Amino acid sequence: MYDVLLAFGDSITQCAGDPEFEGYLAYLSRLYQRQMDVLNRGFSGYNTTCARTVVSKVLPVTRRPSTTKGSSGLLGNWIGYANSSLFDFPKVKSSSKTIWPERDNTFPQNSRALRICIFFFGTNDAAISSWHQHTPIEKFRDNLLYFVSLLRDPSSKHYSPSTKILFITPPPVGDRMVKEKAKIEGENVVNKNERARKYAQMVKRVANEVNTPYVDLYGKIEELVKKNQSTAKDTQTADFEGYDGYLADGIHLNSAGNRVLFDLIQETIGKYWPELKPSKAPRSYMPTSKE
Repeated sequence: MYDVLLAFGDSITQCAGDPEFEGYLAYLSRLYQRQMDVLNRGFSGYNTTCARTVVSKVLPVTRRPSTTKGSSGLLGNWIGYANSSLFDFPKVKSSSKTIWPERDNTFPQNSRALRICIFFFGTNDAAISSWHQHTPIEKFRDNLLYFVSLLRDPSSKHYSPSTKILFITPPPVGDRMVKEKAKIEGENVVNKNERARKYAQMVKRVANEVNTPYVDLYGKIEELVKKNQSTAKDTQTADFEGYDGYLADGIHLNSAGNRVLFDLIQETIGKYWPELKPSKAPRSYMPTSKE
């Protein structure tokens, strides 16, 4: 395994390797060939509260925490939970056949460095309050801070101060697209653009609190949609206010939306961590004479 770029998110990330939509992680995988392994840990349907229950299986274990109770670090009462047997590798019994480590742990016990960690949540959290995926916005903030603390708190078993953390805001919601889809499928409308905007703002607020960069995907797509609205000639584009230019169903990114996100990630890495640009990062193994 090479050094790692890890993307942790919901269905937008899960679909980010889909060739049909030219996913942003597929682009990143090609960009960082022989330099970093790009790992997709997207979980369809997950909000940050669900993600909080699996994050310890997603992040590498770098050390054994110094304490398990009464921690005064950022993790607080979650230290005991993070160290519970739920997240331990199963023991091998000498008197029986070998029991393999759990397959859902992303990293082996001895793993390469986690260079970049992307946290990309908010779309499901921002659902209407009566919907099961909804997370109250202050709880959403707490969950994002918890993710950061796992990598930044010295008492965490995932402590990795050299890892670069990148937040991505949820994209806007194409309200007319979502309503049309709900009408066709006989479902309720649970995602709305105004709610997505508030959760995108919270992502930026948390990023500023912990002094780490963010990609404002919400703001960029809104900017592009408004720019294109006045020149839209296609009837469908006009009907959907231009959001169909970047969203497949009003919520998930289409090919153009994935390309926008990929470009923004590249720009952000180049601005804040130029040493991790593909042109700067070393390549693995000896090149051929033609490379």
